[in-house]
Amino acid sequence: MVNYIHSLLNFKRFSTAQKIAVSFLLVILVGTVLLMLPAAHQNHQAYPFIDSLFTATSATCVTGLVVDVTASEFTLFGQIVIMLLIQIGGLGLMTLMAVFILLLKSRLSMHEKIAMKEMLNQEQVFNMHRFLLDILKYTLLFEGGGMILLSFRFIPEFGLFSGLFKAMFLAVSAFCNAGFDILGSVSLMEYAHDPLVMFTIMVLIVLGGLGFAVWFDLRDKLKMLFRRQLKLSRLRKSLSLHTRIVLDMTLLLIFATAALLFLLEWDNPGTLASFNWWEKGMNALFESVTLRTAGFAGVNYGALTLASKFLMIIIMFIGGSPGGTAGGIKTTTLAVLIIYIISNLRGRTHTVLFHRTISMDIIVRAMGIFFINLMTLLVGIFLLCIFEKHDFIELAFEAVSAMATVGLTLGITSSLTLGGKIIIILLMFIGRIGIMTLVLSLFSHHGKQKNNNVVYPNGSIIVG
Repeated sequence: MVNYIHSLLNFKRFSTAQKIAVSFLLVILVGTVLLMLPAAHQNHQAYPFIDSLFTATSATCVTGLVVDVTASEFTLFGQIVIMLLIQIGGLGLMTLMAVFILLLKSRLSMHEKIAMKEMLNQEQVFNMHRFLLDILKYTLLFEGGGMILLSFRFIPEFGLFSGLFKAMFLAVSAFCNAGFDILGSVSLMEYAHDPLVMFTIMVLIVLGGLGFAVWFDLRDKLKMLFRRQLKLSRLRKSLSLHTRIVLDMTLLLIFATAALLFLLEWDNPGTLASFNWWEKGMNALFESVTLRTAGFAGVNYGALTLASKFLMIIIMFIGGSPGGTAGGIKTTTLAVLIIYIISNLRGRTHTVLFHRTISMDIIVRAMGIFFINLMTLLVGIFLLCIFEKHDFIELAFEAVSAMATVGLTLGITSSLTLGGKIIIILLMFIGRIGIMTLVLSLFSHHGKQKNNNVVYPNGSIIVG
């Protein structure tokens, strides 16, 4: 069994990018077959292939867009399949296989370590054994803690077994930033006045979206603080540059977006008008957090103001942070681009942040991620405009939600045509594995690379 998993993880004829793409595709195909089974559905009939593929892709890519309501369409078996797809998709099949190998006291080969480095968005090969086991440990800790807190609300309402399962499903979905729920057709709107449910979900979303490297950096520095090896005044400066950028951008985007939604929806009778000021603030904060690729809804998104919908498209496109369960272009990509532009406007030759110089390689990669994501998204929206008859803002919202693996919708998912569903499936897949990974998986290959050392004369182009 271990040798079989070793062979799956190795894929020696594939590049690292291809291994990541194939691993997600494999999970999606298995999930599609399972969700087509009559046992997965309340009516005990075979589910259409395209709808099964759509749901499996949405779950594996931790998106949350659904053709039918999960609670009423799927049986317990179907819901368990979806929850497992979310968990596998959130952490990655290759990550889980590597953890399984390590738990059996085996070792990862260098090929496998390099693959895991790329899968986890790490700069270099490191102590993979400890890192992977820590990922499993803290994932179980966070999801288990969320399940316990949610159980206090759901067990009295749904009974012991059903309440526990709903709490577990929702905790896994929230931590993996998936947006699936089994509470009904209105997501979390019935709990929009419940601080226990809303804040538990928010914390799980943020923890999943920060990224594994940030957790462990914070953990290590807090341990040093408690052991008095580090002064409180030095805590922030002791964090890595990546952690500081992620935390600063996360806090800025969450609270700035919440403030804007609070003002834009304050007197909107379809959303926040009927809430008191405390509930308005809590729900504005919740919607801001869930836009970070989580996909839960506390209000009716169809009733949002046009300004709020446009703001949400922007925030969804940015997404969460690298190395976690979130999608989007990532907070660090946006931060690098902003700092680079500011440095250029000030006439500086180097891009500096927190007394650290950001290399041109990182800046070029950030530019590539932003540009390719934007171009892919525009193509997706254009194709949706060809196949669908909905308003442009609804199609743009749906496309961004799919590619950023958010899962929020303005209510058009269930009415998409076959062409529209295929486009959304492709956008969800691209958004989960990462646009750079997809490009590399399509164009990279093993074997001898042609070494071209020819240097051509400089060319002059007028831009701007």
